[in-house]
Amino acid sequence: MTTTLLTILATALLSSLLTLGIAHYVFQKRFKKRYEAGLQAAIEQFKAEVGPEIEARVKKGVMEGIKSLPSREMLRDTTRSIAKTGLDIMGDSLKMATRPARPRGTGRRPPGTPLDED
Repeated sequence: MTTTLLTILATALLSSLLTLGIAHYVFQKRFKKRYEAGLQAAIEQFKAEVGPEIEARVKKGVMEGIKSLPSREMLRDTTRSIAKTGLDIMGDSLKMATRPARPRGTGRRPPGTPLDED
């Protein structure tokens, strides 16, 4: 009886491992390329939609900063802070674009998103 039970468990374990191995192989060969292509297309679309707006905001900030600065040192510091702000905006936008989709029907955002700090 014990040997039969061990045989059944070993067969189930080996079957599961074989199924997982085949599924992993199929994913690597077929679905990974499609997934990466779709992800790359989404990133390019995001860049095309949001990139010009961010660029315009940064240019506006630089122009306003240059007009209001009295010294060269302040100009350098302000330019750095404006560039950092532009990078922060881009980083937040990329975080929002790459976060997983919300589960349907819950009506709530997943925890840990940039919008949770409101």
